[in-house]
Amino acid sequence: MRVYSKIIEVKTYGPMVLHNITNLVRKVVDLSNVEMGLAWLSVEGATPALIILRNGEEKTFLDSLTKLIPFTGWRHGNAYAHLISTILSTNIAIPIINKALLINSDENIYLLETRSVYNHTRRVLVQIHENEKP
Repeated sequence: MRVYSKIIEVKTYGPMVLHNITNLVRKVVDLSNVEMGLAWLSVEGATPALIILRNGEEKTFLDSLTKLIPFTGWRHGNAYAHLISTILSTNIAIPIINKALLINSDENIYLLETRSVYNHTRRVLVQIHENEKP
């Protein structure tokens, strides 16, 4: 099995800001020239998260998440960020079929910056695992 790896860097700000990385991931898939396989994404750190959302659901998602996990009331200043990252995950796997990510045309891949930062660099490892040909 062939594996193609690339690290993409994303400048972020937050808290609770979604950064669309769909086109960056698609470029890595294109560069890999993998027809069928799996894209494995992993973001460094203990507070960001990776998610797939349908277009138009971003605000509803963030509103619901911040109601579920409030920013205040924690003994540790950014405990909310660690909790959100743990619940959502810092990893995501997406199938590749016919050299394309298997997500709906109305969906995007997002890096969620949970902390109150400005011009922070997040590194996302994108690994493309090619299925063995029969």
